[in-house]
Amino acid sequence: MNGEERTYAGRSTSDRARERRERFLDAAVEIFGTDCYAGSSVPQICRTAGLSSRQFYQEFTDREHLLRTLYDTIQDRATEAVAGTVLDRIAAGADLEDVLDAGVRAFVDSFHDPRTIRIAFVEVVGVSKTFEEHRRLRRAQWADLLQSAVSAGAERGLAFSTASPLQWTAYIGAVNATIVERSLNPDISQDDIVLTMRTLLRPGIVG
Repeated sequence: MNGEERTYAGRSTSDRARERRERFLDAAVEIFGTDCYAGSSVPQICRTAGLSSRQFYQEFTDREHLLRTLYDTIQDRATEAVAGTVLDRIAAGADLEDVLDAGVRAFVDSFHDPRTIRIAFVEVVGVSKTFEEHRRLRRAQWADLLQSAVSAGAERGLAFSTASPLQWTAYIGAVNATIVERSLNPDISQDDIVLTMRTLLRPGIVG
């Protein structure tokens, strides 16, 4: 048994921990995304997850830690979708308009759930000074990703112009506001969002 992972009822300790973590994250999506983060409590989260407070504190230090973990999960899913789609289209020899369209649609599709929109762009604002710095770093990661995609496209002969970090920051802020507006206004379609983001990006940012 030395060096082997312990099991309970045929399931490993790590599997059980992963399941607990996912249940807490699912509960957070429901509570933070339909009610609010500020008015929530650890007991409420535990009731929704069907788990105990002791189990909560085995996974998270506090509610803010849970919110940050959920925020990062949502952002990671979006960045992976955009990066994978854009790089695949570039590698396939797609033209510039196709690459841009595919990347924008991948981003929009990753935020199809109004709850995750609210969490990622509304509930996380102003939580704490530490969280604001974390959000700033995540925006910087998006800017790096977008600039890397532009560089990869330019190496393949796509006619991208160079954007500054400040321009990418402005674009990211505008995109976030656009996504939130769509979640609040049912008259705004996905095509409306894609067209707006495309116009801001080209000719706005990448020429």
